Amino acid sequence: MENGNGKKVTIDQVAAACGVSKTTVSRYLNHHYENISEETRGRIERVIAELGFRPNRTAQRLKASRSLLIGCCIGDLNSPFSGLLLRGITRVCEAANYQVLFADSGEDPRKERHAIQGFLENAVDGLIVNTTGENDAYLLEVAAQGVPVTLADRSLLCGQGLDEAINDYERCTYEAVRLLFSRGYTRLAFFTELPRNVTPRIQRREGFLRAIRLLAPADTDGSVYEFDRYVPGACRECLERFQAAFPGERLAILAVNGATGRQLVMTMKEMGLTAGEDLGLCTFDDWDIFSLADVTAIRLQTEEVGAAAAQMLLERISGSVPATQPGRSRQLASELVVRKSTG
Repeated sequence: MENGNGKKVTIDQVAAACGVSKTTVSRYLNHHYENISEETRGRIERVIAELGFRPNRTAQRLKASRSLLIGCCIGDLNSPFSGLLLRGITRVCEAANYQVLFADSGEDPRKERHAIQGFLENAVDGLIVNTTGENDAYLLEVAAQGVPVTLADRSLLCGQGLDEAINDYERCTYEAVRLLFSRGYTRLAFFTELPRNVTPRIQRREGFLRAIRLLAPADTDGSVYEFDRYVPGACRECLERFQAAFPGERLAILAVNGATGRQLVMTMKEMGLTAGEDLGLCTFDDWDIFSLADVTAIRLQTEEVGAAAAQMLLERISGSVPATQPGRSRQLASELVVRKSTG
């Protein structure tokens, strides 16, 4: 990269500006962080950005025997959730001079597997997967062949075996259910997309039912309504069934994710229902639409989950976390943001 005088910025200039050796900068660029303090890493990162330094990728690849590429497969790129996740992944990877190849599985396990195979053919150094939940055995097989794999937001159904960065759903689900009961709602329902094998949907549903058992009166059960959000009228049909099942009671809904919550907001508007008056509403994912519609939401650390997944993967690639170490789980806390939709 050239500076303002038209000359290329060198690694020696970066080292001099940081007050460290060229070897230290080189080790930083190759992700060998184990003997570099956090303060020094931050200083090197700032100087690189200020000087506009870009390492010679070809030379780096030849020297390190790495492609400096990471493959990232996401479940649904149309979702605002995915945009936040990718922002965190990209931020960390680009700071470490890695390029990220993206693919959208569209929640199709065949597309997911095909995308991963394509990444491997391009000799990526590692994989970040927001998995469909249908390829556990394949992902474990890829990892067993020496390719680092980190899961972003979604775990393996078969249990721990790979590094994962996820949101902690247990506490915030409990808090949401407790809030709804404290506001005088007598019947609660969990509205969800078809769960398939997507672990957050399964975990949130189980957390809801556990909270109901702990907090609801003895004769009160939690209702669960599953629907395909791509089928017109499916959400409305579930909402009407919920209302018909408990006439005269104060009803409230916890939506499994932002896509379901958004559909509930639109369906309630079509039906002439006001959240917080006719029906209580709380959703996972605090997207802009929920702030505008005054909907209580569970704010997930989606971008930070992506960043954590990328950092965990880079630690495996660099060898600072050895391949023999068992899979790690990094859980990020969520926050309940209370608005008018819960009364």
